[in-house]
Amino acid sequence: MSTRHYLPEHIAEMPLVDHHCHAPLRLRQQIKATHLRQPFTESTVPDVVEQDVPHTVAYRTMIRWLASLLGTDPTEHAVLEARASYEPPAYHRLLADDAKLAACYDDYLYDEERCYTPGEWAELIGRPVRPVVRIETVAERLLPQVGSWDELRGRFGQELVAAAAGGAVAFKSIAAYRSGLEIQRVDAASADEAFLQVIADLDAGFFSRLEHKTLIDALLWEALEIAAELGLPLQLHVGLGDDDVFLPTSNPTLLRALFQEERYRHVPIVLLHCYPFVREAAYLASIYPNAYVDLGLTLPLVAGEAVPLVQEALGLAPASKVLASTDGHGLPEFQWFAARLWRAALTRALGALVEDDLLTDAEALEVAAMILHANAERIYPLERS
Repeated sequence: MSTRHYLPEHIAEMPLVDHHCHAPLRLRQQIKATHLRQPFTESTVPDVVEQDVPHTVAYRTMIRWLASLLGTDPTEHAVLEARASYEPPAYHRLLADDAKLAACYDDYLYDEERCYTPGEWAELIGRPVRPVVRIETVAERLLPQVGSWDELRGRFGQELVAAAAGGAVAFKSIAAYRSGLEIQRVDAASADEAFLQVIADLDAGFFSRLEHKTLIDALLWEALEIAAELGLPLQLHVGLGDDDVFLPTSNPTLLRALFQEERYRHVPIVLLHCYPFVREAAYLASIYPNAYVDLGLTLPLVAGEAVPLVQEALGLAPASKVLASTDGHGLPEFQWFAARLWRAALTRALGALVEDDLLTDAEALEVAAMILHANAERIYPLERS
């Protein structure tokens, strides 16, 4: 059998461990076009959703592929009508089955009014769903309850340990959004001073979210220490994301201090998304044993470059250090589309390597399996003793 047929047939059936995603919104099946479009942009400007998203490669491809799955015309209107004809459980299960989801690791936002809980989502799609703990969210919840840095540090550690005991598979930081990735060591006096500054803002009514760099850095080191003790990975947002991210300070090469710490070399540090820093992330994965590359949000948004982006990651990073995720959020269609696109991009990228005699068919399939599920299964065990 030729590579042209051999790889697609096998990759299409491989399961995906979606190691970074978000539970979907509690929406009715009958939705507006803007609801379907929203996950396909990180912009919060309504005009972008209404006028620009329909003309992106990603959205047009999603409409066409989804129409094929639903057996309807490849138009937005027809897809929305077909979607509305399903009961929510059947629709969510249809997309999860077609995406070949094996498990989902939910960056849980504690927004139970708007989003499904991990347990509800697991029941809806018939797959294991495990929470990922966002450390800034934990800290923000604790700040009004504590009176010192030492108390915050202690309570923060207790929360993370309890979350892991309750089934959490990783910790995650969005320092890239809040204060940048140049994470520095923080002594106790500086952490205490930073805590007092944040509490003063909180008491004065000026606090909306945790953005103080010194306090975020201190908490990230605490989380890394606990991850080391518990054997859990640490996920870090890198590169593109919501429109409040400042790209120059979200470059993963700024994380050198974390990777240079030999004490934490056994803690997998997963660099999420990475665009436009895919080469930089691949470089880190090539020189540090605990650096991993993910292209989660990147592939479904930068769909027109999906194949070269996968090739770029594999150009330098070992295949054992690259992971697939979807960053599914908002609607189940985004997760489904990202899963489908991952398989399509892997098929093309690995097929080219086989054609160039850089991989055999068997090696290409091994690489695909690593990226789609085996690497995640290795660093995020589903069940922990």
